[in-house]
Order: sequence, then C-alpha cells, then structure tokens
Amino acid sequence: MKIPLGKPYIDTEEALIEIKKALDSKWISGGPRISEFENKVQEYNNDPEGHYITVANGTVAIELGLYAINNGQKLKETDEVIVPSWSWVASGFAINNAGGTPVWCDVNEYGVPSVDDVKKKITPNTKAIIIVHQMGIPCDLDAFKEQIDIPIIEDSACALGSEYKGHKIGKSNNIVTYSFQARKCLTTGEGGMIVVRDSKQAEWLKSYRAFGTSVSPLERDKAQFLLKEQFKSIGNNHKMADIPCALGIAQLKSFDTEIAMRQKAGTNYNKLIVKHLSSYGVKVGNIIPEYCTRYNWQNFHLILPDIYNRDQVVDLLRKRNIGCKWDIQAIHKEPAYGQDVIDSSLPQTLKYHNHGLWLGFYAEITKEEQEFVIHNLKEVLDELR
Repeated sequence: MKIPLGKPYIDTEEALIEIKKALDSKWISGGPRISEFENKVQEYNNDPEGHYITVANGTVAIELGLYAINNGQKLKETDEVIVPSWSWVASGFAINNAGGTPVWCDVNEYGVPSVDDVKKKITPNTKAIIIVHQMGIPCDLDAFKEQIDIPIIEDSACALGSEYKGHKIGKSNNIVTYSFQARKCLTTGEGGMIVVRDSKQAEWLKSYRAFGTSVSPLERDKAQFLLKEQFKSIGNNHKMADIPCALGIAQLKSFDTEIAMRQKAGTNYNKLIVKHLSSYGVKVGNIIPEYCTRYNWQNFHLILPDIYNRDQVVDLLRKRNIGCKWDIQAIHKEPAYGQDVIDSSLPQTLKYHNHGLWLGFYAEITKEEQEFVIHNLKEVLDELR
C-alpha cells in the first residue's frame, strides 16, 4: 500500500465542464471566470459586504494587504509587522517584500497566535499584525478585536471553510487573505484571494494587480474607440487567470462534501492514535478550540515525545511508502533571516519545529489506509525505542 502526503478532492467531470466554459469564451486571462469565482467565494462565505479580489497566489495577497493598510505604499524598514514564526515562510517573506520588518510571536496550544503574546511584541513601530489561522484552526478573533487597535491581516491560507463562532473565516472586519495552492482544501493549482471591507481599498487592489489600470481587459478589448490614459498609477502583474478560477468554481460545488469527509477522517485518526499510540506519548496536534464551530481539517499533525528523533521517524515512514513530512518549520530559523532571535521566547513554536510531523491526509483516505499508517508508525516507534 502507498499513502500520499495529500491529494486534492476534485470532481473531474465538473472541473472539465467549467474549464471548457473558460476555453469556449476565448478569455484565458482577465475574463469572466475571475469575477465569477470571486462572487462564488463571497456567496459561500455569506458575505455580501465583502470585496473579494483574486490574485496570483496567497503570498501576493498578504503583500498587497500590507500595501492596502499603508495607503498603497511600500512599508519602511522601521515599520514592524508582528507575525507568528510557526508558519510557512510566505507569512514572513511577504513583510520583507513589502518593505517592512517581521517581529516574531509565538503560538498557543492550538497552533495559532495568542493575543497575550502578540501584545508583548507591540512597539510604537508596529504597523500591522498578521495572525495565521494555521492548519485551518481559527485564531480568537474577538480577543484580538477587543484588546488590540492595530490593523490586522488574517492569513487564512489554510482556513477557507472553517468557522469562528458560526461565521466563515473571511467574514470579518480585518483584511483576509486566502491561498489556493496545491495542498489547500480548495485548490486551483495556484492562486490566492484578498478580502477587504473598504470599497476604495478594493478599487486600488483591483487596479494594482493589473498594472495599475482602471480598465478591465474585457472593457479594453471590446471598446469601439481608443481608450486613453488607462494606466494612472504604477501597478504590478498579480492577476489570477480564468482557467484556475474555473477549477475553483467547480470545486466550490462539492467543497462542503470534501470538508465533511475530512472531518470524518480526522476524527478516525484521533481515535486510532488514542487507541494505539497514547502509551508512546504521541499527541494529536490538531486541538480544536470551542470557538471553532466548524473545522476544515486542512492537515493532520502529531507531536512526538522528546525521546524520538522526528526526522528519523519521517525518513523511516517514507521508506515504507507512507507520505509524511516534518511539521511547519519556524521561519526565524531559516538562513534567509540569520537574526539573533531568542528561541526561549518562542517555546511552542520550537516544540512544533522540532517534534511535529504531518501524516498523509486527504478527503478520500480510507479507514484501511489510516490503520495502515498508524500500524507502521507504531512499528517505527518500536524500532527507534
């Protein structure tokens, strides 16, 4: 048996129908599927007041969110943005690319930033805070709203479909970003989205993502006269194309079914680990807070006790054809930064960094496959004991 680390849940027939519509329209970039996908995600979130704007990827979405907070301008190096180190590097790199300086905060037992630790990192130079709904688990949004009066960007790369107190992640007064990268629950292969409440921010974002123009490709190419002064400001090319948007439209039709399957699979993994591995000191990393009224089960991760070398465990499982990987690695430990960060200030981050791993997990994983994974993990731990 061979278990992949993950695989997308795609209704191939439905996807081909939607992609064919894009091809038949003769619009491969800048066409109607982009706005349709934006509208479909907005409808899915039941969020008529939000402005949903597709972009090339989730990293760009965070960077543009920082620009939007700063009135369309790059940050200064002295501008600090608080961000969890326990996240994919995009959460930190976007800050540097936007011109600012990341300030690392720790995460709590749920794997998301706690308001208490973020408050400790605030200085007069703090320009914004990026909170990451890691693995689809929401941060405590009300706690941040009540205690912090600094612009917040919700990095919701993994969180589409999860809910905070009955509301879909994305339906808040903060700037929210999504990723549709290959391993996300809803994937378009690559792509992203940014959600804002302010109509002027939305107008600027739509212009900036398309070279600074205020004229859509459809308007430009269908015009019967020469359009002048299209580019009134300098923008960039951060557009998302029609074909991946068409794939996203198709996936949304079965997205709730996928999440239900993931919830069932995650619950079963939990039971197997409690039954077979609790005596080994293995703990489930996906702890769901009470305020999370719906969890999308983006990933499944474990925390190993100190007696095991996590990297050895990953290597031995892979040799048994079981997809797995080390957990999310601390951004501040990457050579790209080389900063003198005091690790002791990020204890939970380092716990996951050193002892966490992901198991193969996807909507269609069967109970038999899960039992195979847990059986082999138990044998590997016995071997290393």
